[in-house]
Amino acid sequence: MIDIKRIQEEDETFQQFLTSRLRMFNDAHSVHHREIRNADVPVVQLKVEQDGDVIAGLFGSVYWGWFDLDRLWVASEHAGTGLGSRLLEEGERLARELGATRVKLTTFSFQAKTFYERFGYEVAGVLHDYPPGSDYYMMTKQLTAD
Repeated sequence: MIDIKRIQEEDETFQQFLTSRLRMFNDAHSVHHREIRNADVPVVQLKVEQDGDVIAGLFGSVYWGWFDLDRLWVASEHAGTGLGSRLLEEGERLARELGATRVKLTTFSFQAKTFYERFGYEVAGVLHDYPPGSDYYMMTKQLTAD
């Protein structure tokens, strides 16, 4: 008989174990995963400061020809000033220099979906009512040469 045991407390060691096993599986079945494990993955990091305070920033990484735009944030008092647009455009430019031809990102309906659509991003997938009352979007964009 095989027992399923619930672990009550969060167990980082167990989580790392699962991650290592999933990576082993992916590496065995995908040359792309094997190659990326041993590669230096370039990142794009942009920070905007004003009077010593961080007021905006962007972070993403480039692999498999994609710019994985993980985070773009602008302090609410600077929303609508064009700062987010400038960050996005600079992030895309740097990603192209690093070999990206496409971008992927995720956003919630209460965040920046319409902002990204203004820059040519399209919805590739959506989870409705996640969290309840909102939607969660994966968006992509084909990068063009400067």
